Amino acid sequence: MSDPLAELNRLQERDLELDRIREDQAQVPEELRQARSHRKALEERILLVQEELNEARLAYQRLELELQSLKEKHARAKQFSQNATTAKEQMQYNEQMRQLEDRIEEIEGNDKKNIPGEILPLLERKEALEEELEKLRAELAQAEARLEELEAANQKRVDTLEATYQAKKADRDQLAATIPPAIVKEYESIRRARRGTGLARMVKAGSGYRCTACNVQLPMHVAQQIHLGQKIVRCPSCGRILWKGE
Repeated sequence: MSDPLAELNRLQERDLELDRIREDQAQVPEELRQARSHRKALEERILLVQEELNEARLAYQRLELELQSLKEKHARAKQFSQNATTAKEQMQYNEQMRQLEDRIEEIEGNDKKNIPGEILPLLERKEALEEELEKLRAELAQAEARLEELEAANQKRVDTLEATYQAKKADRDQLAATIPPAIVKEYESIRRARRGTGLARMVKAGSGYRCTACNVQLPMHVAQQIHLGQKIVRCPSCGRILWKGE
């Protein structure tokens, strides 16, 4: 008659192999991880540039509207100055025109007076952001295409591992069916609690014995019960089922 704990040991080896397959499935390849991070970084950069561009466009639009309004006011002041009936009125309109011209110069700039102007740097900033945004979107399109390839390859890898897992799981379940259900149930409960092994070997350690799972020295009466093999004995320290080995 076969030793149920020897069969349980073989069952545990298969369970640990299944655990490793699950771990492999959960692992994300480094190239895929980097591709995901790259796409995220591009998306975040695009959002930031788009916000900056929206602000630049709004500021440019406001400045253009102000410039248009100033020029219209200047044209009216000029007309009123030409139609002025007194010298005082003409002086007032001329002063108004001068103030309007100063502000127009501040916006448009004047190379002769070395006035840089406000609208040109804003226009250059807007165009630079538009160019950067276009490049980023093109780069994102390439990154997404590459990421799609890597995701597909990874899914194929995961699916292959899943097929392997299911085949090995079927073999494992067949083996489990040959072991007394109470032993399997107790073993599986311990495995869940310990997140790994539910069975541990007892090995000779000097004049006594120890549990290979937690490395604790076993009381002599516990070691004797394991040698007799008449009942399931658990490690008094870690709680795993103890087996004397084949």
